[in-house]
Amino acid sequence: MSVVEFQNCLQQHATATAALVSWCRARYPGRAETLSATVLQDGPADPRHYDGALNLLPDDVLFCRRVRLQWGDLVMSEAENWYLPKRLPETMRSALRRSNRPFGAVVAPLAPLRTTIAMLTGAELRGEGELATRLRAQISRAGVFSAPEAFALHVTAVMTAAGVELAELREHYRRELLEAPGYSVTNSERL
Repeated sequence: MSVVEFQNCLQQHATATAALVSWCRARYPGRAETLSATVLQDGPADPRHYDGALNLLPDDVLFCRRVRLQWGDLVMSEAENWYLPKRLPETMRSALRRSNRPFGAVVAPLAPLRTTIAMLTGAELRGEGELATRLRAQISRAGVFSAPEAFALHVTAVMTAAGVELAELREHYRRELLEAPGYSVTNSERL
């Protein structure tokens, strides 16, 4: 399995949650039936410290939700969702506060669209360049994520529904995602 295969899977689904469920059901059958989120942090964020792509209005309240997404006992992704709760129905805001459901599963009824604004392989994330340096700094500032060496792929995307921005998604996909049982990743395939 390659990072390109997973990138294709992401492009075929409206949310990363749906892509991960499809990917894991095919590659880790019987290990779990659903993706769960371990919420590491969730709460208001100071917009002055936000360095992302969302177009914030003066009265917007910004929240940051950091999670580990698990398939059974395997961590597949670590994610940071910068979202605007006032743009979500109350039932969805409540579900985000009170459950271990991934952000994409909660907002799926809105038929969201993802626009990818950055995608780096693990090797690119660990390399030189302004974007890689900025993303590593974001991961480090979060203070709850694994080191960049743990990731096979990083994606930054903006999620909208009916033309309204809902969230910026910073997704860090773990190397384990590509290492299903019975499959060994060779050095040339490692990213």
